[in-house]
Amino acid sequence: MTDYHGYATFQEFLDNVQYSRIGILSYEKIFGHTYVSTGGEDTTNDLCSALSLGPDSSVLDIGCGIGGSAFYLARKYGCRVEAIDLSKNMLDIGMERLKEQVEKAGLREDQVRLVLADCTTVDYPEASFDLVYSRDTILHIADKATLYQRCLRWLKPGGQLLVTDYCCGEKPWPDDYAAYVKQRGYHLLTVPEYGAVLSSVGFTDVEAIDFTDRFRRALVDEQSRVVGLREQFLKDVGEQMYQYILDGWGAKIGRVDRGCQRWGLFKARKPL
Repeated sequence: MTDYHGYATFQEFLDNVQYSRIGILSYEKIFGHTYVSTGGEDTTNDLCSALSLGPDSSVLDIGCGIGGSAFYLARKYGCRVEAIDLSKNMLDIGMERLKEQVEKAGLREDQVRLVLADCTTVDYPEASFDLVYSRDTILHIADKATLYQRCLRWLKPGGQLLVTDYCCGEKPWPDDYAAYVKQRGYHLLTVPEYGAVLSSVGFTDVEAIDFTDRFRRALVDEQSRVVGLREQFLKDVGEQMYQYILDGWGAKIGRVDRGCQRWGLFKARKPL
């Protein structure tokens, strides 16, 4: 039986433990408006600058959070984005942000579709998308090979895969890091192991890049932002939550510096 830490489903675990509404809004203050992913729009711009997309392109964003990357891709390239997430709290906020994007940023209503869905069970017709995109989401999934087989089928011939994900250092891990990974419900691979999964299911031109230096720079910037927003956090969530967030960023930097936590950037294509 799958362990969801006392909750009936993984979705309930996410919405009640990791992604409560107040937690998501706190993260958004740190990452930037519409974002709950490392580096916010800065890293999104860096990662997406070389993509080959246009107004006729279709994108699947797996683990879209509150919509930041989906909105960015739709604005930048004029493409259509199917944006899915398993957290209802994320998507409730995402729908609020989508309305803002339509009203204030010139996004068309039909460009981004936010959907409550599990990427391991949702299905799409073969060759539906020009890009499958995901930011720090697939770390929750144990059977990555099966998911990426599905992604490969959903992509058009020559279609692109662009993923960032939490990765890990070589085992054995320190006890405290192993306990952290278990508590968070993560399933982590080293960067080379992750790249090997992509190659094994049939992707070509696989690039498995250890992007941890960029991750650490983003974490340090975000930590400084938390300190700078102290008074706002104290007003909105109180001293205890503020200290929890600040300690969390310090702990992430510490895990990176110890070599336990890595950040992988993965690029690949579906064969023509």
